[in-house]
Amino acid sequence: MTVVRKFRSAEELRCLRRMACSVPEEVMLRETEGDVLADAKSLIGLFALDYSRPVCIVTDSQELLSQLDYLDEEARCASF
Repeated sequence: MTVVRKFRSAEELRCLRRMACSVPEEVMLRETEGDVLADAKSLIGLFALDYSRPVCIVTDSQELLSQLDYLDEEARCASF
């Protein structure tokens, strides 16, 4: 499954990396316009992408996708 997400801070990327490392499935990131792939479990790999635009998160991990939904809800609540 692919989810498009805009990362607004380095803390959000660190959180994604921690979540990716906690699941056995592969978690890849790619730019929405481009073919550069980065392993979300790799600290160095995360530096390969341009985060000024949204990126695609590609994974088969339902657990990770649920955690991302939860983070999105928290961010919406914090903005009120």
